[in-house]
Amino acid sequence: MSRLQVSTKVRFSSSGRPHYFLSKLEFNQLAQDPSLAEFHPRQLLINAGWVKWFKKSMPPDHKSDSSDPYYIAERLRSLPGKYWWQFDEHWLALRIRTRLHAHLSKSLVREKSYYQIFLFLSHSAYTQAEPFSDIFGVLSQTLLDQPELLVELEQLPNPDLAARLDELSLHHLRDPLQTATHLKQALEESFPVPANLQPALQDTLHRLSLIIQTLQEQIQTLDAEIRTLAQNNYPEVAYLQSVPGVGPISASGIAPEIAGLQRFEDPLKWDNRRNAYRPRTLREVEDAVAKFAGLWWPQNASGQFVAEDRPLSKRSNAYLRYYLILAADHMRRDIPSYSQFYLRKYAQATKHHHKRALALTARKAVGLFVELLHHHEDFRPEELCA
Repeated sequence: MSRLQVSTKVRFSSSGRPHYFLSKLEFNQLAQDPSLAEFHPRQLLINAGWVKWFKKSMPPDHKSDSSDPYYIAERLRSLPGKYWWQFDEHWLALRIRTRLHAHLSKSLVREKSYYQIFLFLSHSAYTQAEPFSDIFGVLSQTLLDQPELLVELEQLPNPDLAARLDELSLHHLRDPLQTATHLKQALEESFPVPANLQPALQDTLHRLSLIIQTLQEQIQTLDAEIRTLAQNNYPEVAYLQSVPGVGPISASGIAPEIAGLQRFEDPLKWDNRRNAYRPRTLREVEDAVAKFAGLWWPQNASGQFVAEDRPLSKRSNAYLRYYLILAADHMRRDIPSYSQFYLRKYAQATKHHHKRALALTARKAVGLFVELLHHHEDFRPEELCA
């Protein structure tokens, strides 16, 4: 490479599916490599799906490490509005934590659902009778982890059972007698479990309970770390958090995934009327962010045919979509205009009413978030009644 002229362009690619963050660290090492400095290297991250569909337009070929770089380079050559990648550890430090938070939250939901399968096998009427408002509350878990205590409580009359439950809860129960009635109903109406299966079910419930408690503790610890980090180093999080209903975790999850609007504003937009490229408008930046999150509905039309069913894309950044929908679910409760929008879309949907209305509400919220990030300002109270 030392014999090449400085003006020579050397292109090489890295294919495969490494971990997202590892690929970025690999790019950073290439950018800082002193042996490549004289060539002024530039890196570009492209979606593997673009190359896959681009290859389908070419004659059939083998899938190999020797042929893949050619198709990657050809797709890159025909890619308009290239945005060259730059390593940004400022956003990456927060993004790693918020993505872990999303992963642990989803794991917690999965483990709780799995726990309830074995809870039904062990006490089939426990969920239906609802003796406690939360199955995974302290008192509920204390009783479920001690089958001998449950057998003892089942023998007590309701007044004595209510007094014992009130004592075990440290007098936190609102109506101990009602709780005792529902608990006794759950124990009496549950299907009997064969004696040889009881130890296995009890052991499974205990182990899953420990996993759930561990996940909850880790999420709480991670919450505190994210709040501290975002408060000290990320003013963009404060802009988003100023919106009613958007908490520090949702705001901290959205901001690093967008990672500044510049990369959505810089690519030029083709203007059919002028037959030339022009800068993007703020609405087009909003559309780009929504598309990046997978919150868009691709049109399917040919000639006079226009498909009525336009499913949600769900491609691109799943973490950004997760936090946008999480924020929208709270905004619809706290902002009247978003509440009205959600109810209108809920009534218009023919199926999956809540999911469709919530996705559309999240798409509407993208416009507000882009506006706040673009103008570097907090949410204005007068917009609450807009």
